[in-house]
Amino acid sequence: MSAALSACGQASERATDQSNVKADDTFVQAFMGHCVHTFPDTAKIEAAAKATRMKPITDPATLRMIGPASGNADWKAWGFKADKKGFMLATGQNISDGERVRFCVLISEPADLEATRSRLVELLKAERQDESEEGGQRYEIYKFEFDGRPMLLNFIDGTPMGMKMLNASTMIAPGI
Repeated sequence: MSAALSACGQASERATDQSNVKADDTFVQAFMGHCVHTFPDTAKIEAAAKATRMKPITDPATLRMIGPASGNADWKAWGFKADKKGFMLATGQNISDGERVRFCVLISEPADLEATRSRLVELLKAERQDESEEGGQRYEIYKFEFDGRPMLLNFIDGTPMGMKMLNASTMIAPGI
């Protein structure tokens, strides 16, 4: 996957240390490639999805499950497999309180959810802003800076319900 991301211009020469990323940690590599290094250039993310033959997600139930709650969103989603695991990638923008909020989301079931979350926080030198638990889901919000731009790193998982699915996202919103 990292070779395909590099070939599509996904791997950036920006100064984020990925030297400790394990070769088999496809979640971390896909998230860093799509939702950090390339984001918010949704055209590049879309081009990479097409070049790597990701399948557009068109099933209405799946789109409702992974999409923004607001009907004001303009976004696209794809599914792909890597290392025998299924992934969903979504990117786009939403209008919240009259302001444009850009986002990129990766959803999958990493082998070790806690280690994956910790690795992303470490790589991004992210600082925890908030955490909560509601309706059987755990939510965490972090703030980090990438290429001089303040961004949010969000995690949603079903650990309280015994589910190992991880929803990791980056967001750029006015005022952060």
